[in-house]
Amino acid sequence: MTTEEEPSGRPDGRVRWKQTVLPIGLGGIAMLIGVFLLLVPVRSADAAARAFAAAQPCAPGLTPRQQAQCLSSVPATVERVRTTGRRAQVTHIDAARGDGTKQHLDMQWTGIEQLVAQGEQVRLVSWRGEVRSIAHGARFSRSTFTDRNPYTAYAVPFAWGAGLLLGGPVMVWIGCWQRWLSGRYRRAAPWQFMVPAVAGALVAVHVPVTAVALNLRIEEALRWSGIGAALIVLVAGAVSLYKALRGEPDTIEVAPRRDDKQRVFGALLLGDRSGPGGTHAHSRLVVGPGVLAFTDDPAGAFRRKPLPAALVLERVRPLFASDPDQTAASELGIGCLVAQCRDGERELLIAVRRKDMPWLVGALAPAEPVDAV
Repeated sequence: MTTEEEPSGRPDGRVRWKQTVLPIGLGGIAMLIGVFLLLVPVRSADAAARAFAAAQPCAPGLTPRQQAQCLSSVPATVERVRTTGRRAQVTHIDAARGDGTKQHLDMQWTGIEQLVAQGEQVRLVSWRGEVRSIAHGARFSRSTFTDRNPYTAYAVPFAWGAGLLLGGPVMVWIGCWQRWLSGRYRRAAPWQFMVPAVAGALVAVHVPVTAVALNLRIEEALRWSGIGAALIVLVAGAVSLYKALRGEPDTIEVAPRRDDKQRVFGALLLGDRSGPGGTHAHSRLVVGPGVLAFTDDPAGAFRRKPLPAALVLERVRPLFASDPDQTAASELGIGCLVAQCRDGERELLIAVRRKDMPWLVGALAPAEPVDAV
């Protein structure tokens, strides 16, 4: 395994402090909010779901307060059904109760075809003063939940709580990396940083999406979320092991590509601050037959500045933490590459996205300097 040398050119103390305090502080706040949501609204929703599961049909002679805790049902007639999608998923139902009152019901999206026909006789099942489901079909044997389904009321606070609780450590990891660990590695974004960060972000997204998108009960949501999270962690572990055994060479082989077309793509000349107010003078490269020039024109047609005719490509490598403007270069995309070139005694570092590097290599063949425009 290749060990990265000590880099130079790290951000100064003020910049590093900002990069540290902001993610760690936000991550800590996110985790605290996540814990609150899971311990208060989610636990309350889970308790309500258990109470609903244990509720019995209301018996005659109960007080209104007692009736709120049991399952009451009243006959109704479906007056209007609103559906969406090819499978005619019911989204809204307008029903008329036996006493003549009207009831508008928003139905829960289940992903399963649950048809209720206009004019059909149904029973509206209520609990704690709200219609929770509609019993329909032969002998009212089928039940379709409204959007007041107690079994899935936990989903939204759970999604926010789990997302914040699991996403918080990712932000803390980013801050800790910037403050205490990044100095040990030469690359700006080595796998030791990226694999845990990406895996943590995937887990933080997977868990809440599983609960909300699938309309599962909390027990099932936790089961499937745990299985998915475990798979993500296993894949991350396998990737880490592969990277550790394979090592990360500083020189990356890139097959050159050439054709008769002209291409314009994002690029950054590292260390160049010749633009107005000390900004970057160029943001794109124009590459094509006989053309290799920097520009800030999105179309690449104007304001071209040709690269030196004697420019020679020495190697393609990852972005190093010691490279000037490495933070700006990383905005080109995750895993952007650097073409390390030389014009006589002067070194030029050109950062481009990984997918664009073959075209730049094709224009910067070491043995064939590109003619200036």
